[in-house]
Amino acid sequence: MGDFEGDVLLIETPDGGDIVLEGGLVKPCKDFSTAVYLSLFGGNKDDAGTVKNRHTWWANTLKETPESEKVVSRFQAVITGLPLSVKNIRKAETAAVLDLEWLKSGGVADEIIADGKTKDKNTFILNVEVKNKGQQLYQKEFALLWRHGIDGV
Repeated sequence: MGDFEGDVLLIETPDGGDIVLEGGLVKPCKDFSTAVYLSLFGGNKDDAGTVKNRHTWWANTLKETPESEKVVSRFQAVITGLPLSVKNIRKAETAAVLDLEWLKSGGVADEIIADGKTKDKNTFILNVEVKNKGQQLYQKEFALLWRHGIDGV
C-alpha cells in the first residue's frame, strides 16, 4: 500500500456529508474538494461570521490555529437560517465566496465564483469555480436542501 496523500475525500449527501471509501479504504482527496467542502459546510452553522460569538467552531479557539485556517460558516448560516428568496440566494453566493476567500489570500487562486439557483421547491444548486490566471483549478456543483423554504417553513 502506498503512502496516503492529501486529505480524506468528503462529499455532500442529502443528510450532511460522508467519507468516501473505495475498495474498503478511505479515498484520499487530491484536489480542493475536501477543503472547499469543509469551508462551506464545516464549522458551526450558527456562526454567520458577522461578529465574534460563542458559536465559533471549536478549533477556532485553539491558539495554534492560524487566522487564515479558522472556519466560519457564513454560507451554512444563510441556507439554514433564512427563507429561500432571490435576495437570499445572492447572500448565499456572497457568503460562499467569503468562506472560500482563503484560497485567494493563500495565493492559490485569483478568482472565486459562486453561482446559485433553485431547482424544485427547496433544492438549491451552488456551482463553485476556483480559477487562477484564467485557468480553472476546481469546479463543483453542490445540490442541497435549503432548510427554510420559499414560504419560510
